[in-house]
Amino acid sequence: LWGPHSRIDRITELLNSQKKHSAQEFMNYQMDITSPYAVLLVDYILEAFKGIDIKDDNLKLSLELLTDWNFKLDKFSQTPTIYLYFLDKLLKNTYLDEMGSDLYNQYVFLVNVPYRNILELLEKPNSKWFDDIRTKKREKRDEIIRKSFADALDELENNFGNDLKNWQWGKVHTVTFKHPFSGLSSLLDGLIDIGPYQLSGDGTTIFNTEYIFSESIDEISRFTHEPFETELGPGMRFIFDFVNPEEFYLILTTGQSGNVMSDHYSDMTQLWLKGKYMKIKTDESSIRKNKKFLNLFP
Repeated sequence: LWGPHSRIDRITELLNSQKKHSAQEFMNYQMDITSPYAVLLVDYILEAFKGIDIKDDNLKLSLELLTDWNFKLDKFSQTPTIYLYFLDKLLKNTYLDEMGSDLYNQYVFLVNVPYRNILELLEKPNSKWFDDIRTKKREKRDEIIRKSFADALDELENNFGNDLKNWQWGKVHTVTFKHPFSGLSSLLDGLIDIGPYQLSGDGTTIFNTEYIFSESIDEISRFTHEPFETELGPGMRFIFDFVNPEEFYLILTTGQSGNVMSDHYSDMTQLWLKGKYMKIKTDESSIRKNKKFLNLFP
């Protein structure tokens, strides 16, 4: 059940890029949105369309974008949207006909499993999983890749129109920090939930903004989710520079307080979104200079 190696591959690449790293560089690394996983998957897409006569303008343009892509899942770019809509369709076109809806949603709910398994299957162009058992024809890998890509573009055009400029990743990939009481009332949600905010990245980038592939949510949860909505990520970022042990850098997704009326309920969110940190002093003199009192009355 372990995750795909995309994130550790990118971490290793950055750590090996130079001998010494500053605290600021580690802050930048924690916000990195390059996906080695996407590099592998896009190769299969481009290979599947080699030699194919393409007449659809959006299909041609989408393939050109993937060809020139730097594999950064930037919220302002439309290329990640095309790629990740394709991945969604690829999973469905590969597994759904054999599994059925209920089993499929259970299978892909823990995203580590389909992330890893689909790459293993792509190495086997004649795998039976690629055959659509609902048709008489025996489909192979490249046919399913082309179908999935076309399905992805159809859905994007239906949702956002034919102009690719409107397909930015951040439009669909968002995060909302939900209060434990969220979901009880839409009016209350507007007061206690924090967000939504557009995000870069996905579950294969160092800046982990994982979403679930399943179209259903755990039955014990009353929280609902939108497609591509972030469900998992770094709740806290922490940088400690051993050269200066009397301070460190820290940021949370929301704030230190769970009290909706507190100034510290969501005062860290914008910093977290921008990859900024708060400097925390640990020496006694600094702590005493910044002390505050909280009085509790019955």
